Amino acid sequence: MFRRKVYESLQRWATRRGQTALLVTGARQIGKSYLVERLGREKYQRLLTVNLYLDKAAKRSLAEASNVADLITRLSLMADQPLVPGETLIFIDEIQELPDLMTMVKGLVQDGRFSYAFSGSMLGTELKHVRSYPVGFVTEVTMFPMDFEEFCWATGVQNEALSVVRDCCTSLQAVPGYLHEALLGYFRSYMVVGGMPAAVQAFLDNAGNMGPVREVQAELVVSYVHDITKYAGTAAPTVRAIFEQLPLQLDARSQRFQLNSLGRDARYSKFSFDFNWLVSAHVGLKCNVVRDPKRPLKATEDAGNFKLYESDTGMLASRYDISVARGLYSDDRTLNLGFMFENVFAQALTACGCDLFYYMNRKRGEVDFLVENARGDVVPLEIKSGRTPRAHEALNKLLATPEYGIEKGYVLSRLNVEQRDRVVYLPWYVTACLPEALGLRKRSDEEDSFSITLPSLSAPTRENSSGVV
Repeated sequence: MFRRKVYESLQRWATRRGQTALLVTGARQIGKSYLVERLGREKYQRLLTVNLYLDKAAKRSLAEASNVADLITRLSLMADQPLVPGETLIFIDEIQELPDLMTMVKGLVQDGRFSYAFSGSMLGTELKHVRSYPVGFVTEVTMFPMDFEEFCWATGVQNEALSVVRDCCTSLQAVPGYLHEALLGYFRSYMVVGGMPAAVQAFLDNAGNMGPVREVQAELVVSYVHDITKYAGTAAPTVRAIFEQLPLQLDARSQRFQLNSLGRDARYSKFSFDFNWLVSAHVGLKCNVVRDPKRPLKATEDAGNFKLYESDTGMLASRYDISVARGLYSDDRTLNLGFMFENVFAQALTACGCDLFYYMNRKRGEVDFLVENARGDVVPLEIKSGRTPRAHEALNKLLATPEYGIEKGYVLSRLNVEQRDRVVYLPWYVTACLPEALGLRKRSDEEDSFSITLPSLSAPTRENSSGVV
């Protein structure tokens, strides 16, 4: 299988041997189960996997557990060999089938004999209804589709080449011409294949033939629709309508989601749950507008005016006529494919842990993305897919507004690395090292560490109060 960055987070969790349970969240079929089972085989003597979606008898049995001791007994009876205390990982997959099982996690962790991992799809929605979520007893790790760097690893790009790109993008030096042109081609290939492991495997197995890849992507889209129907409950018809509208809305001139597509007098307040369901399920990526681009950006966002991107750009490409995929791969500049390039950067920024915002002002225009870097500074990004990557009037106006205090802006295009005044030009394939190039916090980073000294509560002595030491 493929090398995935998130596996390092799973390995760190395993070293703590059961101090918390592991919960791996993310969209369907992005490799969650494979990585957890790999962790069990590599880091533990015993691995017990229970799939609640495939094993209905196991689901019924665990649902009937009356307490933690009863649950552990039922799990041990499902194993084909004795479970070793301290060296056994019990992995319950597809936990969305039985979300109330999470109420027993605290007791499982406190019991201390085994390590527990949970995974599934649609967890962002299902776990909101759990009666008592075990806060403090769960380490939650979110997975995403394969990013561009992981795609490069899978397709044989050497680490040395990626290191050159990282060094050039951080030092603002041009990438060697041969490498620049080659990686532009890899990036366009990534846009049409996407980051779903099954699609990437089909791409490799069929020597680049996109027919089997698009078949896999179409099956994934159908599975997402099935999940919406199964898990969204009474909201399913509206959530499905939003999902089906997504490619049409991105292809529109404004690219903003037009609520009237859901009904003549539709208001966001009426449909906010349905949009949030898609986002919580890691199917959609919501990008809200901000009118005042100052930190924190969330303080001035307008949640009712937004763009909605898809979590995997390859799947999105498969939902259009094949001419879109062909145009992306062949770099057809006669087609307006800006929405696809925006989607792939929305996907990349989300995987870096960024909240998504864009800027819109009637006088100054629109800037594609605003994010906050590790220092908390606002970073504006313009995504250029066409023939005029140096035309970015809205970005120029944003930088020229003193009260915004924005130091520099970035244009992501087919151009090589270059800085002109306060605008930095970076190639599309910078997504292989986006955190370093933009100064973002990596999702896998630990929280910043600093020391706090509490003031003394004791009364000062007479000498100290008079200033005498």
